[in-house]
Amino acid sequence: MSETVLSGPEVITIVQELAEIGRLVDDDDVPATLTRYVERAVALLPGCDRAAITVATEDGTEVLAAAGKPLPEPPTDGSGPDPVTEALRYREPRRLDDTASGDRWPAYTAHLRRHGFGSCLTLPLPGADPAAALSVLSTEPGRFGDHSHDLALLFTLHAGVAFDNATLYHDNLRMLGHVQTALRTRTVIAQAQGLLMRRNGQTAEEALATLKRLSQEGNVKLRAVAAGLVEAHHTGRLDDLLRRG
Repeated sequence: MSETVLSGPEVITIVQELAEIGRLVDDDDVPATLTRYVERAVALLPGCDRAAITVATEDGTEVLAAAGKPLPEPPTDGSGPDPVTEALRYREPRRLDDTASGDRWPAYTAHLRRHGFGSCLTLPLPGADPAAALSVLSTEPGRFGDHSHDLALLFTLHAGVAFDNATLYHDNLRMLGHVQTALRTRTVIAQAQGLLMRRNGQTAEEALATLKRLSQEGNVKLRAVAAGLVEAHHTGRLDDLLRRG
């Protein structure tokens, strides 16, 4: 089966759709962002019956997003390499034109053939860290020639940017959360220090030492001790609490 060649206007439509789906939504995570790409790859790439984005992990690979015809995970019996692993490792494209005759990746090829696939193309996502790749598969052989390669490359370029942006966005959110927690911790400790300084006539260093002592004696985190003192002050129980401490 030969590949389908799209017209110029059809290609422009694909580019416009890719730009649109690349916009992050506030509550998107990386898989949700990438799922939009694989869904559109199945809808827009001629002959594409399945699309998946796979990322390299410490233990091997993990599929982050997939759409289209189901494909069970390939066997992990060490029976041979596969194009996805190679694309991730070497950051180079890999193509299998016909699962009925391809012999470069025998175990993987047989796996695709058993599940009704005739050809596949895997392209690395540029600049993705960790390494990630887009795989497009067809139930027919010979569907991913040079034209399809170029169209799939458009998807990898946009998905690679979205992958990095989504990862950076959520990394920054997590970092912001850590910073906000640290600021809240510092604030409540400072409030507790102020209470001890006013009540006991202690210096800032002495008040902090008292908080640390209470933390160690009670085997409770310093922030929890400080928060307990502040709450006790607001409820009029500070003196009783300190006498018990």
